[in-house]
Amino acid sequence: MTNLTKYCIIIPAYNAETTLPQLINKINEIVQSIQIIVINDGSYDSTGKIANVLVVNHNRNQGKGEAIKTGFRTASDKGYTYAIFLDADLQHDPTKIPDFIKTQCETNADLVVGKRDFNLKNMPFFRYLSNTWTSGLITIRTGRKISDSQCGFRLVKLDSVNINDFVYTGFQFESEFVIKYLLNDKIVAEVEIPTIYASEKSSINHIPDTLKFIKLYFNSFLWKKRGKK
Repeated sequence: MTNLTKYCIIIPAYNAETTLPQLINKINEIVQSIQIIVINDGSYDSTGKIANVLVVNHNRNQGKGEAIKTGFRTASDKGYTYAIFLDADLQHDPTKIPDFIKTQCETNADLVVGKRDFNLKNMPFFRYLSNTWTSGLITIRTGRKISDSQCGFRLVKLDSVNINDFVYTGFQFESEFVIKYLLNDKIVAEVEIPTIYASEKSSINHIPDTLKFIKLYFNSFLWKKRGKK
């Protein structure tokens, strides 16, 4: 039986008061004994007042990448071995959490990434384009297959990486993270998850964030490969 005391759930959140309580309730129904940590990234609503979970507050909005880094440091400082990251907007189905844990145990993966079904029937057109071409480019860049590089539903073995090696602060962080894992021969596994898009407004700005990804992509050719930790 898996020892859940080695795991924690980390939820980067910005103005998520309408979705976060529901997400937390769902997680507690599935894995009751697991620690939930919310990184409140400078929200101006009641996101930072969620009861019965550990909340770490940023005084101002610093971007999803910085929220994830804070989650890493918090989980490491508290002695957890693994962290499972979910977005706060209900686009990640918590019933899949046991699948991430099972996959990590079976493969000894350093990183387990969610794999959505890229289909225009269940994914907005611009998100479909962004997700498919970024994943394709990262596969070409690293020589290793990654199906869904933009998915924020992930399980990470915390001692497999030095979080201070990552420089991006916004949504580009998730691409930087995957590229560096793949380039440095980390074990990366995937878990199929449902594709969920509701009516909420995305925080991604398609043109600016596409340009930022292109810059990150070309910068990646300058990154030095690090030894396997």
